[in-house]
Amino acid sequence: MRSPLRTAILRLIAIPPTLLGLSFVVFLLLDLVPLDRAEVALLGSPQARTATERVATVRALRAHWGMLDPTTGEPLPFTTRWVRWLDHAVRLDFAPPSEAPAAFRERFVRAIAISALLGSLALMLAIAVGVPLGWWLGRRVDTVADRLVSGSLLGLGALPEFLVATLLVLLFGGPLRGLLPAGGLRTPGADAWSPIDQVADLFLHLALPVVVLAIAPAAWIARLLRASCARTARAEFVHALRTLGASERFVALRILRNSSSPLWTFLGVLVPWIVAGAVVVENVFGIPGFGRLSLDAIRARDPSTVLAATLLVASLVAIGGILGDLLHRAGDRRVALG
Repeated sequence: MRSPLRTAILRLIAIPPTLLGLSFVVFLLLDLVPLDRAEVALLGSPQARTATERVATVRALRAHWGMLDPTTGEPLPFTTRWVRWLDHAVRLDFAPPSEAPAAFRERFVRAIAISALLGSLALMLAIAVGVPLGWWLGRRVDTVADRLVSGSLLGLGALPEFLVATLLVLLFGGPLRGLLPAGGLRTPGADAWSPIDQVADLFLHLALPVVVLAIAPAAWIARLLRASCARTARAEFVHALRTLGASERFVALRILRNSSSPLWTFLGVLVPWIVAGAVVVENVFGIPGFGRLSLDAIRARDPSTVLAATLLVASLVAIGGILGDLLHRAGDRRVALG
């Protein structure tokens, strides 16, 4: 049987080849989209007033972006452009040809920082709500309260983020205007405020997006822990503890401890879940985070930014899965990694 460390190392070694294949597939899909990136960039541009000027501008943009052979002026093959991108990628240069590397890195890192804060707060809120609620339900299986709350959680877990986000924007941008910001990341003129007030303003703007992102994960964490606690409560060691005269509080804590191992694996699944939700939430609330940056890049058919975002998310998903399995094994020694 493989040791957990060896298995984790082997899975880490498999990440680079996986990312290489993923980059090829994404690059190919973007190339097959029936839209010309240069034509998209030229929409609404005053640079081309006539058809001749438009053709010349489109050709110049294609040449600038490395889509044409500089010698013959013919379109470069897909594989040649992918290999060129790969050459820049191994040097961690993911900037599109139209943007300076330093400016792209600053914009990319800032978007990641915003989304990381948003996702971390949503994850903490989901755990803070889901774990106590799941534990409480696990001790009241098949009661009226359990049926009512579990049914409500099933509905909350199925709610799409875009619907909840849109409703909250309409609500707090209309009847409840002024209670919480309904969009953006900061209040106009906040630069002149004290650092404490700026931080408070930031968290007020993140309140609604965090709640939207946390609703479904919290519901599924509660349902997962409720089912796990119900199974553990029927175990022989629980009956033995009660026979020996252990207090109900002690028994309940032991049930919680022995029921928490499935949560570790689920936390690895939450990484792509929250990232996918952030794409929707950031666009609805107008937050300039990683999700919005990725969607804007897809709309503009910017392969460099799309690939950088894809590889980052894929890496996080792979590493999150490995960490989830390791934590699952640490919490339950009966589980073996394979």
